[in-house]
Amino acid sequence: MGKFLKQNFVLILILAAALIFRFALITELPGGLFPDEAANGIDVNSIFAGDLRPFYERGNGREALFFYFLAGAVALFGRGPWQHHIVSAGFGFFEVLAAYFLTKRLFGKNVAYLAAFFMAVSSYAVTLSRTAFRANLVPLFTTLTLLLIIKIYQDRDERERYKAAALTGISFALGFYTYISYRMMIPLLIAFKVSLLLAFRDRVREIFHEYLKPKIIAAVAFLITIFPLAYYFITHPGSFMGRAGHVSIFSKDLNNGDVIGTFLEVFRMTMLGFFTTGDANWRHNISEFPFLTSVISPFFAISLIIFTFAGIKFLWDAIRKQFDEKTFYMALVAAWFWAMLVPEVTTAEGIPHGLRLVGVIPAIFIMPAWSVYGLWRIITTNAYLARLKNVSNMLAILFLSFIFIFNFYLYFGVAGNAPEYYYAFRSDLTNVSRYLNDRNQKNKTYLSLDKFSVQTVEYFTTETNQPYTLLDPANTYQANLKSGDQVVFTMSTMFDRIKFVQAHPDTRVVHTEQNKFGQFVMVVYEKP
Repeated sequence: MGKFLKQNFVLILILAAALIFRFALITELPGGLFPDEAANGIDVNSIFAGDLRPFYERGNGREALFFYFLAGAVALFGRGPWQHHIVSAGFGFFEVLAAYFLTKRLFGKNVAYLAAFFMAVSSYAVTLSRTAFRANLVPLFTTLTLLLIIKIYQDRDERERYKAAALTGISFALGFYTYISYRMMIPLLIAFKVSLLLAFRDRVREIFHEYLKPKIIAAVAFLITIFPLAYYFITHPGSFMGRAGHVSIFSKDLNNGDVIGTFLEVFRMTMLGFFTTGDANWRHNISEFPFLTSVISPFFAISLIIFTFAGIKFLWDAIRKQFDEKTFYMALVAAWFWAMLVPEVTTAEGIPHGLRLVGVIPAIFIMPAWSVYGLWRIITTNAYLARLKNVSNMLAILFLSFIFIFNFYLYFGVAGNAPEYYYAFRSDLTNVSRYLNDRNQKNKTYLSLDKFSVQTVEYFTTETNQPYTLLDPANTYQANLKSGDQVVFTMSTMFDRIKFVQAHPDTRVVHTEQNKFGQFVMVVYEKP
């Protein structure tokens, strides 16, 4: 055990940081369950009722793998915000671990340490990891699939290859049960398959026989795993595209008749999101902060250029029947980034959109890690600079410490003390749901809330059979109340209570709740 700890001490520290950033104060941050997250919970209710399927149609359709993990958490701990958020946080932790092992195989242990560390403490990655969206599975399964493919290529032991092949098929298939952006893995892998065939076209027969069994094993594992979802889409063809068409740059409602201009503007805003202004949505990012820390983003820019040119070189080499392993690995990471950028740059809503960009997360940390380590190698191998070893070590410690402290402050300081962050997750609806469950008088309780937001309340009041009557906020004042009836207003419907009070001057406030910022999250009126 002591030897294991000594050999893996750095990795253990990085994983400890990943755990802290993803699970610390998880019962408080974020403090609520956004209606889209709660919609997943409603499908969890369907799972508990025996309605098991690979795809659920709610909200324009959503792949179901994440919901089964949610069901496990709810079965163990009950319904609540943190019960959902620990599931996505858990996947975020394993993404860091998977990224480490993949990067280690591609560029060595030291680059892997840096990539894993950057991802472990990134405020962008952490924010998404603490948001209960199924998209959080995409980075994990893309990373696992690529890791296993590389393992098949690198390992010479047949048994290890066969194991990796089976797991590759399973991992590749499971990714399609996560989020629509994962489908970009198809053109990514096809492009590299074609390029490699082109490079080794004089040895196709030999390579075919060498990898025949692993390919068959991977194909069988893939087909078995993908069958339930494939069958569902065959029998429900309209569900295949889901919401993608509604936010596409090809939608006339969004592009104003200029597809190319819209694409270029989306691309510009997306790329700037890594350097200047990121997603303003608190559920996807620390609002408007860049996706990458300022000391990392220049290294990302340098690496992206180098890796992209490596991709071009890889194609040129393939045409000339040449193959360089290092170039291949760099091209793979670059192509991974550009492929997973497509779901973002082909949409025109909420740009930059951190959730649609979720697939790029591993790549945007692997690339700068490669550059940072490259710079460190230059410093430590240069005869003159090597004399300043103590200074170099101090700068390295300051560099890594700044990244850790700055990202910690962004999430636990900025987000943790921003009223907008709590409202973004509709933490008020948790209080409202608790009150409705405690009161449990369906026929004498009215809830003023819109049909989208009520998903959270509907889910949290499952066990008391939703003890309220829903009222349209704009028409709540028209309610015909009897003695003892109560009307509950939430943060989003506080304005509507003004007209309600004017129409019902005899009602009185019987219950109020405020959040830690002194904001009213709930006001309850009762008719005497």
